[in-house]
Amino acid sequence: MGLNRYIAKQFSRPNGFGGKIVSAVMNRQNRPMYEETERLLSLSASDHVLDIGCGNGYVLNMLALRYLCVFTGIDISESAITTAARRNHKFLNDGIMYLSCQNAETMSFANASFDKAYTINTVYFWNSLESVMAEIHRVMKPGGLFVNTIYSNETLDRFSHTQFGYKQFTAEQIKNASEYAGFTVTTTPIIRGAAYCVLCKK
Repeated sequence: MGLNRYIAKQFSRPNGFGGKIVSAVMNRQNRPMYEETERLLSLSASDHVLDIGCGNGYVLNMLALRYLCVFTGIDISESAITTAARRNHKFLNDGIMYLSCQNAETMSFANASFDKAYTINTVYFWNSLESVMAEIHRVMKPGGLFVNTIYSNETLDRFSHTQFGYKQFTAEQIKNASEYAGFTVTTTPIIRGAAYCVLCKK
């Protein structure tokens, strides 16, 4: 029981050696979700892209190696941002990637800053679904696309650690919150229905 609480805490806010181990496991387990998110983002060279909950910077690195975009990553964990900076030092030095420790509910970016944005498996840890979606809508450019990639509740229930600190939302709840924020929404099942992507167009 104590181990599952610890694992859940590390998934929500990776820290220290345990955070590094959990993040490595997460990257391997979630790789199909990363690939589907990349496909749906349909990135082009002119895009300024925001990763919300970038963790150890694995997905940022994967995308930066493939696309000539400008990338920004945020995470609430200072330890995760430090690890992400080490992984992506070349892109940071080249001025095509920026990292900062901040909360998605109160982002420091100006209105209409990003062409594309994504988050993968972070919605479970948001204090307020409505507040974060409103903030994401604010920082997106008109016509911008936000991809919210999430495990289904049925899949979450198969993991023993997700009973600790994970908020579960139905696809309909996430769709409604996204539409209320001002997005036009399409929901797409991925990896044989184990997860889905909520595509939010501003």
